[in-house]
Amino acid sequence: MIRACALSLQTHRATNLVGEMGTGKTTIGTAAATLAGFERVLVLCPPHLVRKWQREVKATVPSANAVIVRTISDLERVRHAGGWPLFVILSREQAKLSFRWKPAVATRHVVAGSGAARDEQGGVVALTCCPACFAPIVDDEGLPLEEADLGRKKHVCEQCHGPLWQADCRGPRRYPLADYIARRMRGYFDLLLIDEQHEYKARGSAQGLAAGTLAEACRAVLTLTGTLMGGYSSTLFYLLWRFSPAVREEFGYADEAKWVARYGIVERISRKAGDDDAYEDGRSSRRKGYRTRVVEKPGVSPAVLFHLIGNTAFLRLADVASGLPEYTEEVRLIGLATSASPDEPSQAAYYQQLASQLEAAVHEALAKGSKRLLGTYLQSLLAYPDACTKGEQVIDPGSGAVIAAVPPLPEGHRYPKEQALLDLIETEKRQGRRVLVYITHTATRDIASRLESVLMEAGHRVANLKADTVPPERREDWVSQRVKAGLDVLLVHPRLVQTGLDLVEFPTIVWQEVEYSVYTMRQASRRSWRIGQRRPVRVIYLAYRGTLQAQALTLVAKKLKASLAVEGELGDDGLATFGDDGEDLLMALARSLSKRVGAGDESLEELFADLRHSEREFNEGFGQALDADAEITRVSRSSPEDEAQILDSVILAKPGAADRPDDADPQATRSAGQQLRLF
Repeated sequence: MIRACALSLQTHRATNLVGEMGTGKTTIGTAAATLAGFERVLVLCPPHLVRKWQREVKATVPSANAVIVRTISDLERVRHAGGWPLFVILSREQAKLSFRWKPAVATRHVVAGSGAARDEQGGVVALTCCPACFAPIVDDEGLPLEEADLGRKKHVCEQCHGPLWQADCRGPRRYPLADYIARRMRGYFDLLLIDEQHEYKARGSAQGLAAGTLAEACRAVLTLTGTLMGGYSSTLFYLLWRFSPAVREEFGYADEAKWVARYGIVERISRKAGDDDAYEDGRSSRRKGYRTRVVEKPGVSPAVLFHLIGNTAFLRLADVASGLPEYTEEVRLIGLATSASPDEPSQAAYYQQLASQLEAAVHEALAKGSKRLLGTYLQSLLAYPDACTKGEQVIDPGSGAVIAAVPPLPEGHRYPKEQALLDLIETEKRQGRRVLVYITHTATRDIASRLESVLMEAGHRVANLKADTVPPERREDWVSQRVKAGLDVLLVHPRLVQTGLDLVEFPTIVWQEVEYSVYTMRQASRRSWRIGQRRPVRVIYLAYRGTLQAQALTLVAKKLKASLAVEGELGDDGLATFGDDGEDLLMALARSLSKRVGAGDESLEELFADLRHSEREFNEGFGQALDADAEITRVSRSSPEDEAQILDSVILAKPGAADRPDDADPQATRSAGQQLRLF
């Protein structure tokens, strides 16, 4: 894999490495850059991975010099740094963050006759003008712009084209290092190595724009990611546009719709109300025109592979670590707490009361054509069972009226899921296994403090990792210190540790609350099952039976089954149905509410069991195929020169090859399939 990436870097300006979580993409990227002969490498990574990158670069290439830059002065000192090769590690925060700006205008009084013009209150009328040419600042319709209007977006004077904004001295004194490198150090770095490439997919995000700026300033680009796309073709467009010259030649920056029309799945919805709701009639025929809404759906055309296959390497964990311990996932459905008498308050009774009140309000709003209560309905019912000691009051965002409310339950009682977590931790602790507990409600409906107190009362050593108390760059050291001190349980939001951190000290992972983004769930579930893990890894999902939690987990399981938890396996089922957006999942839950389509508890457990069985069968078959290929290689006794020719001609397609999928012949299509299989 290292050699394949190195050959691709020598042949293409941009190379992508898509590796499953835990495959060692940092090591592969560092070694490939060195093997390809790059002398100065700029690494762009998340802030909490800066020190890890420095450590792993030195471990992979002992002769390398790995330095961390945070300021312009650090960048200037890099010019005189020694060592070969030189790896300059830059946090994406320093790359994108700039100074604060404010409008830059001059004020001129309006003259009427021999004096100043005055308004109805007697005040002097003034116009905002350009500070350079003193021309009045107006909008497209010729109306004067106020200073407040200029503060929303940077403007340029229409007369002299001078900037109408300036630095605000009251803000932080900093400059985006990506812009500095593009202006003062263009061409200095031979290679830009981007970690967690998928985090730069948004069109207008500051970090995406900074990454694109750095890619233009460097001679070649190597991107690393565990999730190439999020199920929609549009999520792939800006990634390829920023880092692939071939895509930029064919598509413009604003051609996302063109890309989606060619490689995506589009649904066109035409609405008809009554007998006929045409908004336009033909003047000389019986033609009718109807309003049509275009919506992008999850999925991508196989033709998009022609933009990837020539310079993308796909890697599975089974390829590099066949001896890893067993990885298992388990779903445990737990019943809500009930009471002996129907009149007594209980968790189950209050949940049913809250659900019935919300359902009535939602159906009433939907009947009137309003969807404003869907998000409130879903979030309240998903969160209430775990935060029942806080109570719940749901307010209509439109009218401000209370549409549902239940009082808080006693805090001194241990509720079923809490007791299940305690029993699980006791069992794991007796086996000498630490437990990582994921919770998603850490703000308005924060349950971390209650869980922490419940676990500490039971005699466990607990730590709670929070975003506002531990900076990203210190999280790895913070966790290591707690582990050395004898930590038993770590409470954390999955998004804080979903990338980069190796948590092999926690072989048991419990989802106390499920994150309904498939991407986050997949990333966070693999924090422990990585190279270096010696103990079997167990992942347990806890959900209350018969609630919206179980229904949401069912939908997540279906998407996990479709994707097979493997990046690089671009099969029809996975890309046709895979989507990682939490909002789409909420809409699916809303549709199931209106259609009354729900999965039983047995189907939920069967889905996860079937998912693990399918992945196990795939790994076994893939391993047998690798063994067969290895046997053929030993029999053929190919020379290193022959192997290099095979890698150059088969694995790495020539630049521009198969750029036009419509013109590709069947033989070329078969070659592309062979290339994909070799990865």
